[in-house]
Amino acid sequence: MQAKSVFAKNCARKGQVLPRCKLCDEVPEEGLRGGYLINGIFICRGCEAVIMRLQVGTPDYEEMLNRIKKLWE
Repeated sequence: MQAKSVFAKNCARKGQVLPRCKLCDEVPEEGLRGGYLINGIFICRGCEAVIMRLQVGTPDYEEMLNRIKKLWE
């Protein structure tokens, strides 16, 4: 019976489309509600929170800026 319950869980997810963040490459637990879709590019709330805390001019800021620039290249 174990295999039957696993099969039922997989069937429930069939056809479900989950977003993947373009910055961290993760799928948020909340699905589409776990982030923002901007011009067809999904960014999760976790990355949004990181962006909001970054200080201009720091190495982390520059790295994130380069990641964001690559999204629209």
